[in-house]
Amino acid sequence: MDLQILKERDTPLLSRKRYTFEMVFSGATPSRLVIRDEIAKKVKSEPVLTIIKHVYNKYGSEKAKVIAHVYSKKEDMERLEDKVLVDKHKKPEPKKEE
Repeated sequence: MDLQILKERDTPLLSRKRYTFEMVFSGATPSRLVIRDEIAKKVKSEPVLTIIKHVYNKYGSEKAKVIAHVYSKKEDMERLEDKVLVDKHKKPEPKKEE
């Protein structure tokens, strides 16, 4: 997977940066967790503080536009982002057998 930063906007009042990336991949579109980890490496931040807002992909294309928010504090991220979106970025817990 190859990521290229198209835009970067700092929003100090919300304690976050908004990034727009162009992502080139092969095969199926990667999951949010894989994209989040790659973006965190690219911008040198913590994966826990990174939220993928949108992944725009055209059918049959191996390119996508990704919009991500990178927060400086976890408290601000949980306060500003929807709980459903934050839950999408958590690793699934293994199911317990009874």
